[in-house]
Amino acid sequence: MDQSFKEQEEYIKKLIAEGNYDAVRAWFTSTDPADVADILEELEPEDVNKIFDKVDDTEAVSDVIVEMEPSELDDVVELIPDDQKAAMIEEMAPDDAADFFAELELEDRDKVYGLLSDETKKTLSELLDYEEDSAGGLMTSELCAVPIEFTVEKTMKSLSDCEFSDPITMIFAVDKKRHLVGGILISELISKNSKLLMSDVIDQDIICANVDDDQQEIALKFRKYDLYVMPVVDGDGELVGRITADDVMDVMDEEAVQDIAHMAGAPDIESHEESPFEIVKLRLPWLLITMATGLLVSLVVKMILNVSTAHFGLAAFVPLILSMGGNTGMQATAVTIRSIALGEIQFGKLFSLFTREIGVGAVMGLICGIITATMVWGYLKFTSESVIEIGLLIRLSGVVAVSMLTAMSFAAFSGTLMPIILEKLRVDPAVASGPFVTTFNDLSASCIYLLMCYMLLPH
Repeated sequence: MDQSFKEQEEYIKKLIAEGNYDAVRAWFTSTDPADVADILEELEPEDVNKIFDKVDDTEAVSDVIVEMEPSELDDVVELIPDDQKAAMIEEMAPDDAADFFAELELEDRDKVYGLLSDETKKTLSELLDYEEDSAGGLMTSELCAVPIEFTVEKTMKSLSDCEFSDPITMIFAVDKKRHLVGGILISELISKNSKLLMSDVIDQDIICANVDDDQQEIALKFRKYDLYVMPVVDGDGELVGRITADDVMDVMDEEAVQDIAHMAGAPDIESHEESPFEIVKLRLPWLLITMATGLLVSLVVKMILNVSTAHFGLAAFVPLILSMGGNTGMQATAVTIRSIALGEIQFGKLFSLFTREIGVGAVMGLICGIITATMVWGYLKFTSESVIEIGLLIRLSGVVAVSMLTAMSFAAFSGTLMPIILEKLRVDPAVASGPFVTTFNDLSASCIYLLMCYMLLPH
């Protein structure tokens, strides 16, 4: 975030501390909802709720709610009265209302649902019946559709009589059974002769989606055909909604984040998880897979080296330490680069970010270290050609365990720090972090492992 954002954040916090809600209200209603949402996400939920309570413009509040991240909104929503939630849903576009309603706790849904108008209840029920990642789950039921026999003049007149929550860019033409026949952009429609029929001016080869189509497939069509809006039909060809480009941009971002998360083995990128222990639960399975393959590599190296001395046998576990440190570092790097790309990295939050990542790395390192030490113990005890004293066996296993813990903790720290340093040096962290982090982690893990061998083993 730039300095102007920081200044604005401090300004709003100062107004709240002074109780100057008239100024807060003026700022809220005169600022773009997306910018207001960014500021509110930095405030305490109690302060956000006070602002919502003081701003008597329900439409403005609902616009801001739509722009806020669900993970940031959970604590705030709990403090909003049910009647105010219902009023906000009434003001939202149908697709945004369905998304907001779906985020509510089950017990709150029943209470809020009872306060909605019959029309809104019907709309929500229809939209929530569709799968979240389908065209039906992505679309809004709000659209402009006219009979095919309408004239251009009559169509334009019907537009002036309607109110829409979302901007309308395309008019659709339907037959008597409401089957989609075609569509035309409003920018093209206004240039047509007012006496022409819609059947004469519409594009009947319009690209459309079925309610069950996957959102990723729809995003590809938007990109391929440079679309602004896409009509959605049901199995009978009846027009039921439309998908707009802004919703597809969210899908593309979601799919990109999902791919990055899977590549880096850091699913917490998708879930915006902040709790260190929850992050560990999400990342650890991927690291355990890496550890299993690393152990196989170590066994192959041990067989190739064919050494009988247990001390030298520890050299076989160098690839394991390197791979675990490297993967931990890349997980932290992926999360940090994502935060930088979204403008979420602020110097005021660096300490909490570092401590969280180091804590995550330490917990994962401790778990992986214990598992690895147990396996090293068993391997050296039952495969060594000579009998190893119990004290030495403990030290040998401890070297691997402590090295794993230290290397993974340090890798988490460096993986977080490196992208931020590169960003401040005006070097693209997405391009440069990979080589830097990989090289640095390999070097540091090797040094840590050798240092542990020197400190814990008899000379």
